[in-house]
Amino acid sequence: MDTLRDPSTLRAEPGVEYTEARTTDGADAFEYFDEVEGLVAVGVTNEAGAVLLMDSPHGWRLPYGHVPGGADWLERAAEIAATLTGAEPAANEVLRVSAVTHELRSDTERTATSYDLVAGTEPVAGEPVAADPTFGEWSDLDLAWFDEVPDDAYHAHGDAVDDIEYFLDAAED
Repeated sequence: MDTLRDPSTLRAEPGVEYTEARTTDGADAFEYFDEVEGLVAVGVTNEAGAVLLMDSPHGWRLPYGHVPGGADWLERAAEIAATLTGAEPAANEVLRVSAVTHELRSDTERTATSYDLVAGTEPVAGEPVAADPTFGEWSDLDLAWFDEVPDDAYHAHGDAVDDIEYFLDAAED
């Protein structure tokens, strides 16, 4: 897969977990998801089998960022990986897609659809972290390489740990 403009095209793609969800959001969250295509989490591994994680307010997880309207999802995943590592690994797989329909709490007739997507990249050499790995909403970002799921991973969000395990297991193969 070289390009991906519409994650809904992966609904029946073998090897891609595709789910749908519905949320009711306050005005701020609704407006955010109404303005972006969604969020892409990026699994960057290295040749030794470690995965790059970011320390979020809830615990360690795959790095992620928003995808602006009209953007190519795989290009955005590769851009995030390059910004964080200083290397330029191409995004080469999609693991999971979740189509999320957002309802505005104050007007449930008003909806917006966004996607959450998990993409993997080609392995990088060593354990690179860029000199200034900040982008978008992440102005103060702690990154580290892990060869196992850290105890303080984002366990409250089951998919976050499952995604880390997937990339650790895939790097071993």
